[in-house]
Amino acid sequence: MNANAITTFLALVTFLGIPSFASAASHNAMTLLNGATQMNYEQQDAATMLRSKAGDNQAMITMADTMTGDFKANQEAVTALADSHKITLNSYKKDTAGNDQMAKLNGAEFNAAFFAKSVRDQKGAIETFKTASRGFKSDRDMQLYIGQTLPILKANLAMTENLQRESARGSSENPANNRTSMK
Repeated sequence: MNANAITTFLALVTFLGIPSFASAASHNAMTLLNGATQMNYEQQDAATMLRSKAGDNQAMITMADTMTGDFKANQEAVTALADSHKITLNSYKKDTAGNDQMAKLNGAEFNAAFFAKSVRDQKGAIETFKTASRGFKSDRDMQLYIGQTLPILKANLAMTENLQRESARGSSENPANNRTSMK
């Protein structure tokens, strides 16, 4: 296993924190695509939660809808790439404990926790894909997928950081002021 492959694998394990990745014998397309699958479904779950907590905050609703579309499309690309490489993708392992903890928060507490986790996760994903890019020099399909995914991850990070800043500044679209439903 070359140094780039080891670095890519370790970055992916660190980013995802999934025990099954830690036991993988070597880094390959299967590992990256399974990690991307986990990321895509986690982000779609996060978007669903964000939308449910957004109340009447249009900026948060837009962010949730953008995340849903971006990561659903990315999963379609992962599935197509896995099929072309004859890779069977692992089932999504939902972080129920983490989601339950986040779901208990509301208003400013939810927003602060959500943005902090999202920024951390998105930065980790970007680093993972940058590292993976160096490890797949000879696989044009993987290079294309990584090259198309990185700008989406960077755009989602920028959107999240912007909302995080605006929330802290108290803008007219202040996520801390989002109304919650009257259930």
